[in-house]
Amino acid sequence: MKISRIWLSGISSLAMTASTAALAQDQATPTAPPANAASGIADPGLQGQTAVSANGTGDDAEIVVTGSRIQNGNNSPTPLTIVSAEQLQRTTPTNIPDALNKLPQFNAGSATPNNAAIGANGRGFGAPGNFLNLRSLGAIRTLILQDGNRVPGTFYDMTVDTNMLPQLLLSRVEVVTGGASAVYGSDAVTGVVNFITDTKFVGLKGVVQSGISDYGDARSVRGGLAYGLNIGDRGHFEVSAEYFKRRGVSDTASRPYGELYPAVVGGGTAANPYNLVYGARQSNAAPGGLVLTGPFAGQQFLNDGSLAPFNRGTPTATANAAIGGDGGYTQNQYLVPNLRTAQAFGRFDYDLTDTMHFYVQGRYAANHTYAASQIYTNISNATAANPTTAAGSYPLWIYSGNAYLTAAQQAALTSSGTASFAVNRFDNDLMRQLALDQKITAAAGTVGVNGQLFGDFAWDAHYTRGDNKTRFASINNVNTANFYAAVDAVRDPASGNIVCRATLTTPGAFPGCAPLNLFGQNRASDAAQDFTFDTTSWTAKNTMDDFGANATGTLFQGWAGPMKVAVGGQYRHQGLKVTTTVPNTAFNPANLRLGPAGNSLTGSYPTSNLAYFKEVQSGANGSEDIYEANVEANFPVLKDLPLIDLLSLNGAFRYAKYDASGNGGVNTKFNAKTWKLGLEWAVTDGLRVRATRSRDFRAPTLWDLYQNQIISASGVTDPLTNVAAQLNTVAGGNPNLRPEIGKNLTVGVVFNPTFFRNFSVSVDYYNVKISNAIGAVNGLNPLIQSLCLGSDGSSPYCALVNRPISYNNTSAANFPTLVYSLNQNIAQLHAKGIDVEVNYRAELSDLGLDGTLNLRGLWTHQPTTKTTTIPGAITTNASGTQAVPKDKVNFTAAYRLGGFSIDVLERFYSSVHQSANPTLVYNIPNVPAYWQTDLNVSYDIPVGDKSATMFVNVANLTNAKGGIFQDPGYTGSIGLRYPTVNYADVLGRYYTVGVRFNF
Repeated sequence: MKISRIWLSGISSLAMTASTAALAQDQATPTAPPANAASGIADPGLQGQTAVSANGTGDDAEIVVTGSRIQNGNNSPTPLTIVSAEQLQRTTPTNIPDALNKLPQFNAGSATPNNAAIGANGRGFGAPGNFLNLRSLGAIRTLILQDGNRVPGTFYDMTVDTNMLPQLLLSRVEVVTGGASAVYGSDAVTGVVNFITDTKFVGLKGVVQSGISDYGDARSVRGGLAYGLNIGDRGHFEVSAEYFKRRGVSDTASRPYGELYPAVVGGGTAANPYNLVYGARQSNAAPGGLVLTGPFAGQQFLNDGSLAPFNRGTPTATANAAIGGDGGYTQNQYLVPNLRTAQAFGRFDYDLTDTMHFYVQGRYAANHTYAASQIYTNISNATAANPTTAAGSYPLWIYSGNAYLTAAQQAALTSSGTASFAVNRFDNDLMRQLALDQKITAAAGTVGVNGQLFGDFAWDAHYTRGDNKTRFASINNVNTANFYAAVDAVRDPASGNIVCRATLTTPGAFPGCAPLNLFGQNRASDAAQDFTFDTTSWTAKNTMDDFGANATGTLFQGWAGPMKVAVGGQYRHQGLKVTTTVPNTAFNPANLRLGPAGNSLTGSYPTSNLAYFKEVQSGANGSEDIYEANVEANFPVLKDLPLIDLLSLNGAFRYAKYDASGNGGVNTKFNAKTWKLGLEWAVTDGLRVRATRSRDFRAPTLWDLYQNQIISASGVTDPLTNVAAQLNTVAGGNPNLRPEIGKNLTVGVVFNPTFFRNFSVSVDYYNVKISNAIGAVNGLNPLIQSLCLGSDGSSPYCALVNRPISYNNTSAANFPTLVYSLNQNIAQLHAKGIDVEVNYRAELSDLGLDGTLNLRGLWTHQPTTKTTTIPGAITTNASGTQAVPKDKVNFTAAYRLGGFSIDVLERFYSSVHQSANPTLVYNIPNVPAYWQTDLNVSYDIPVGDKSATMFVNVANLTNAKGGIFQDPGYTGSIGLRYPTVNYADVLGRYYTVGVRFNF
């Protein structure tokens, strides 16, 4: 509260000072921005189809609009939204990709600094960063371009962390919300995001800013500098460097929902619906260890090593989940990680002749995301359970003679004849040491030449080289073999010291072994932790060599206008190599005591153990050659007729050939053909109708094809037995995959009436269907289980789950021992909806007032986001869930008076229900609608004939929290996830102050 008062007081003071100064200036009406100034909300002509020339001026300039390679002026049949870099930075000072993620066309839960985490279980298999995701159909189906050229992927699946792109020299961002594979190739299934560089910048500009949350944490700093100059009459040079750092928030308890510990319990049926409870605990495990067998059964170890009765709490409808009691739960989970990014960019242009232009540019970026001392807790980590039930991945047995047992405890074991007992332990202490560290570096260079041929034909050729590297490290990962060796602690008969039993029985098998005390929390010695912990990591390197050439111009003059064409060819070579420090993930139990004393053990026991408690990434190795050719044509058909000012047709076709190999010579070859048909109908001056139909594709990535099989562990709730526990999953690539096929339809209207100056509106309908979609078929999916049960065990899907008893036994003892999740071309995806965009610029002098008011509204209504994972399975609709709120609105208002400006951004996400699966029954209210307000106040201070802009930005002005939401999948890992919808800002009210200058 104190911080709120201080910062809000500062904002008020700045606003009053700026207003006073602005009103004291000359009252002349400010100069309006030029038509098509790419200022986002400043020019209503930008909405909808928005074509803008490179320098932001000239309504009739012949330019290349994103979504086409034809120089086609201001017309495009494909919906296109342009937002200026200036406007994006005003509303969201962290970075431009954060601002883009606030547009309703993008997935509501796309990772941003205010909601990103390193993944629920800390593996880092999902990439932290800004991966733009159009239509909520996956970032992998959204193509990222810079100045019209493909950006090399920054992650092993070839998706692009747009945080890695230079931002100070960007002029605008163009977003195509329709299929564009015929123009750009693979991945442009749901659309294209094109970052446009200001290649003619001259001068010096920069930014310095600092931020802090209302809670006094998540401090951030940002600094950047850009410089550009002309060299003679023909040359131009520009360079930029940027840095951003934000401290993480290391404890979810620092936010309102962080200590509620909600859990969804029940079976999801009419007889046993899902219910939301609070204060949940894992009733089958204690932080210091719950004894399951022997004379101490039902008791727990306290922090001093003594035994006490265990309170299991109030049972719920889900096994092992209770309200209250002494059970374990995850504490002090990271809310958001630490983040550092840095980018550098340089470009040199030169006019070789009056008709030929040369350029070379390069960029380098680094992203460091880390969560020091993140606590990852789960009962599988050193969980003790009777191994015959397979209820835990890491069964823990304590043997008679353990040196950390008290004399009384040992006497009780001896008198009862108990040789060993099982313990379930919730390891908040051991896993507290886990530190997660991910570093991404991305370098790319482009050299190109473009020019004019005969007539108005233009040509260009370029070569781009990209080298990207991702390294993810799990620091203090528990070594399974070392853990079991350290836990089996005994007294050395010779010295009386506590030592590892393996040191006496198999000297040299575990060098440096230090005994580990697990009776109570925080009793492990430093030596034991050093022996038990390792740093495991994986490194992914991907490369891209991209050669492309294009030519575009007028083929001939038709009766209604020029027939324009574009032709091009491209060759691309891509490579991927993923290496891991743990190539063999299997646990080796040699020379260790495991399970109940006297049990005959084999080298494969326990079958579900991994070499480390935190699973590691698998390796991959592959490369591919891609050959592509494309042609595009735009043909005016009718002109100057009643209700037809101009009617044009647009068409494009691309052929692509893929030749890939990997993993010891496995070859994969396939072809892809894609096309687009478009119509542009100017009905009257100010009214246009547009439509496109396209066939698009996404080729399987090298990771899809050649990922080595890997076993990973995660907490699951088995839909058959209703048991929540850890389970190992086998995943891997599939070299038999083929391209996904997308079919896009868009139909829209753009209205820019001449009788209502500075106003425009566009409405576009979109329908995207993707067949042959690549997706993992997980044997534990409730739909898969239903198909298996419905077939009486004859379905091949039954083989995706290994169970100890049978496919249909519902007892807890039938919890799976292994599940498979393998990629196949089997899924069907379908998204449809409506985009609406409204723009208005008001010159308030017309009303006798001062200043200019710019309004812009973007609304996406998406009632359908359907997925059919397997033919014949139930189709789920994610629209109306946290994954895809049906309605998303972005409204901006900007008031300008002299050097004073106020920008307000209001976002709305409609209410969502709990699940996309229509067969599941919930007794939980819908999550209410979410509103968030961002405010920016700025004032231009004259500096000579230039100016510097001071600004104060308050993100999440009302400290909106988002509704309570918890997935049933987290019931087996209570406290692991902050319980709100993934599009809600979890940092809370956030203040940023700074200065921008442009000299």
